[in-house]
Amino acid sequence: MSVPIRWCVAVCVLALANGWGAPGRAQEASAEDQIEATGVMEIIPGGRTLGSIRLDDGRCFDLALPGGVLKQPRRWDGKRVVVSGPLMYRPQGLIEGMMWFDIKDRKVEGFGCSESIIYVEGIRRL
Repeated sequence: MSVPIRWCVAVCVLALANGWGAPGRAQEASAEDQIEATGVMEIIPGGRTLGSIRLDDGRCFDLALPGGVLKQPRRWDGKRVVVSGPLMYRPQGLIEGMMWFDIKDRKVEGFGCSESIIYVEGIRRL
């Protein structure tokens, strides 16, 4: 039994309209969700722009890091830092196994320690 071409086209159009099969886009939190976090930073080796920060209270946030930080991993990895920037959220309905999605000008892995991601605009070592 063959499936009519119209059904195949309709399913493809719906899938694309809902963002299935295409890289997701993160949802930006409201302006008041600017965050500053202090903790120990980890840079994911081989990652595109992903790192994480583990706070003293045990919470963890993923980080969308700028290229300058990724070019100097020994300066930042495992160090106590303060990061700041807008809080972002992973796209809803992420397809399991999705490798990455976009946050502004950065590509971020589809996995991490948290559903919340800090788009790092400011960083300094303590």
